[in-house]
Amino acid sequence: MKPLITTAACFLLALTVAGQAPIHIIPEPYRVEHRSGQPFVFENNTVIVLSDSAALPAARRLAELPGAGFPIKWRQKGGEVGKAIFIELGPEKDYLGDEGYTFQVRPQAISIQAFRPAGLFYAVETARQLFPDKKGGLAGAAIPSFDIEDHPRFAWRGLHLDVSRHFMPVEFIKKYIDYLAFHKLNTFHWHLIDGIGWRMEVKSHPELTDWGAWRVVKEGRMPWQDFEVWKPGEERPRYGGFYTQEEIKEVVAYARDRYITVVPEIELPGHSEVVFQCYPGLLCQDSLGKPLPNIGVYCADNPDSYRLLEDVLDEVLELFPSGYIHIGGDEVSKSNWARCARCQRLMAERQYAGLDDIQSHFVNHFDNYLRARGRRLIGWHEILEGELSPEASIMYWGGADGAAAHLRRGHPTVLTPGSHLYFDHYQNLSPHEPKAWGGYSPLKEVYEYEPAPADLEETYRANILGVQANVWTEYMPDAQKVEYMVFPRIAALSEVAWAKGEKNWPRFREKLGGLLPRYDAMGIHYARSAFRPQATFELDRSTKQLIARLETELEAEILYTLDGSEPPSPSASPYTGPIRLGQSATIKAVAFKDGQPLTEPETFEAMLHKARGAKVELHCTPYGRYQASGGYTLVDANFGGDKWGNGQWLGILNENFEAVLELDTLTAIRQVGFSCIEETGAGIYFPAGVEVAVSEDGRNFRTLKTWQNRRPLPIERTPDIHTQTITLEFEPTACRYLRVKAAYQPVEGQGVFIFVDEVVVE
Repeated sequence: MKPLITTAACFLLALTVAGQAPIHIIPEPYRVEHRSGQPFVFENNTVIVLSDSAALPAARRLAELPGAGFPIKWRQKGGEVGKAIFIELGPEKDYLGDEGYTFQVRPQAISIQAFRPAGLFYAVETARQLFPDKKGGLAGAAIPSFDIEDHPRFAWRGLHLDVSRHFMPVEFIKKYIDYLAFHKLNTFHWHLIDGIGWRMEVKSHPELTDWGAWRVVKEGRMPWQDFEVWKPGEERPRYGGFYTQEEIKEVVAYARDRYITVVPEIELPGHSEVVFQCYPGLLCQDSLGKPLPNIGVYCADNPDSYRLLEDVLDEVLELFPSGYIHIGGDEVSKSNWARCARCQRLMAERQYAGLDDIQSHFVNHFDNYLRARGRRLIGWHEILEGELSPEASIMYWGGADGAAAHLRRGHPTVLTPGSHLYFDHYQNLSPHEPKAWGGYSPLKEVYEYEPAPADLEETYRANILGVQANVWTEYMPDAQKVEYMVFPRIAALSEVAWAKGEKNWPRFREKLGGLLPRYDAMGIHYARSAFRPQATFELDRSTKQLIARLETELEAEILYTLDGSEPPSPSASPYTGPIRLGQSATIKAVAFKDGQPLTEPETFEAMLHKARGAKVELHCTPYGRYQASGGYTLVDANFGGDKWGNGQWLGILNENFEAVLELDTLTAIRQVGFSCIEETGAGIYFPAGVEVAVSEDGRNFRTLKTWQNRRPLPIERTPDIHTQTITLEFEPTACRYLRVKAAYQPVEGQGVFIFVDEVVVE
């Protein structure tokens, strides 16, 4: 193998070449080396020259770039071609692998070479970003002289799309595939089946789409609430759709032409409520033969369960040539198996120790089924529950900090951590952001994700197949919203998946700033979330002043006001550094570029209350990753906003909240506010009650005020998010210690969180 210069080293080299601007390509190539001398200038007679018909698809793709229109010619011995772009396959490029390429620019010629056609394809995608976007033609445009040597870090570079919750038309699926190709991603994980929608035509079981592709529209309910299939004759409105087998073939062929593998997902043994609404006879049954509730899980000892899924998979294998078939396997509710007479008989016959063994029995059956047909099974990491076949592969979707333990299990793994690569999560903390699913994964966090855990032994690193981002469409009803949630985070994903080397966030944000006009030209409805000003507050513990900092992820000028007016206004000031506040204030800020606002103004409340910076003793235990800054979270004067997954909230699970605040001196107080958030659909509830007590010595407390939540029970589970500061007022009282208790709201059959971010004392 030839010695290569790393990206970091070549970037430093590039800076030493006088007069040469950095080459801006996303994802960052493995090696870029600038050359001194004249640039290549496109002329009206510039041509593409080939010597191998295998390079013809890449040549045609290059000729179709905006403003290009280059004629394609075959290389002839001794012939003069003038200014030309040479596209060639060469066995000497084998060290770059199937997807690598070289891209050389000199004053008289551009040379593109690769070992395989896939490499030529990716070279053309590089050209798409390098060539000026000139609708009138490229004649006169110049490209500086340089050498690129490039190949990907990971073999699996994926992007997922859930079309079960919201159906997306074929035209958009093709655009989505083009988006993957543009960013050098090579795997499209098509989530065709889930509990609330079946999207693939199955000729052997037409009911799956005649009924299962359509759901009854229920006013005021989210798609997954009270799900009910729509059947012919139903007068209520319907929603849904499915892909015919001809359409699937069309999509697979379209992807293949762009060197993208389509991996279908067919859910089993859970997330299958829709199947049992079509075929209720497949439900588990109790000892009296009575069907158990439809919780979306197949009976593991019913031959008809296996027969249906084998019929489906036989048709899947005809339509999808992918080496991997995804079977889901996540979040399986196993309670029916514990009550099902057949499943219990299976456990006894096989001497299974628990319900996890039933899950592996089911999953391993289909692992064997697929391997017998030359394919491989992949599923979400929950298929590791029980004894999974060593041949199976997994997709790990937990937090990045848990990846190493799963990789040590020895299975080939695609890393798709929910902590970083779930594009259904919020991109910004602004209340102007559209509704998303819980978590928080801003652009910079996506970019800075490192797939190979630092503590992972070298022997296990070979288990990393690659990386993938997931797009679950609970709150993405159409293509425009999908684009908003995917872009520009897909650019950060592409760097994670393709590039190897040290991360350079300032360089990436500069490159992305240059790529956004390309997105505009492509008509992409990308999010401007990375331009929204965000405020962080830090308490100066010595002065008790609040230090406010404003920033945007992508470069922009920030204007702000403190007088309540919205910038730009006569009182607006450019933000140049931290703002010190000695009293409560309202900060309004907006990002500008080229004299134009990029987003709506943002409002931030800086609240300096009497307990800010106080000592805190927690008498409860924050759960998992909802620990924020521990007890200090309650007095840091930094409010968590309306995104409970942003790392600024304390989450207490199935336990009453209790904290004692110690003030600096004996202080007169008249009210206490308990700042909390609720999303009942995620198990987060406002407290059932709050109690405030005070003490002068920290041992003897007396209750000042209580508050009871009087709303009627049961409380509806909804995805709506509400924030509230529960305020308890009382006669002015002097104290040194303040105790706040909050009782959690019990809900039968589920865990319940209290989320709190500040105890506001006045």
